[in-house]
Amino acid sequence: MNPQDLIRCFIAVEVNDTTIVEKILDVQSKMETVGADIKFVEPHNLHLTLWFLGEITEQKLRQVMEAVKKVKFSRSSIKLKGLGYFPGGGRINVIWVGVEDPADTLRSIHSQLVKLLEPIGFRPEEREFTPHLTIGRVRSVKDKARLLSFIKDLAYLDFGVQSIDRLFLKRSVLTSKGPIYSNLLVVEGE
Repeated sequence: MNPQDLIRCFIAVEVNDTTIVEKILDVQSKMETVGADIKFVEPHNLHLTLWFLGEITEQKLRQVMEAVKKVKFSRSSIKLKGLGYFPGGGRINVIWVGVEDPADTLRSIHSQLVKLLEPIGFRPEEREFTPHLTIGRVRSVKDKARLLSFIKDLAYLDFGVQSIDRLFLKRSVLTSKGPIYSNLLVVEGE
């Protein structure tokens, strides 16, 4: 099979509330001044990944689509609050915004996905599912102390409330300018 025949995809909810997006853009622009080379996530690409499927065949994609159609969830809201980073300690690879999910909607969707996707060959990650919104990937850091201080100063920043009413199966095409996402399937909340 040709690698170009594989479809890179993931399951996510979108973050598109204008207040949240504006605050993220503001934080990203301020972060440009702290001495790090960061690839920021574009506003139209902001999402919470529930499951990264990787590169799969069209046949496997059809199985995934049938599985994802079975996910049931009630429309709810999440709160985006605080800035943090992975993996932790002295290493800063990913900068993220924290997620508070009072109705446990994201965890419920994720556990349904585990039950639906495991039988068709997908394994959940070893670490516990922790919803977060990636806003930047760090390429290099000139002044680590300054970047850590910036993140720490915004550890409790309130970004706002995002409604969760649709679940997306998205295709990701990697380009030199960044990924291009398109929707393969949309599941509406109840």
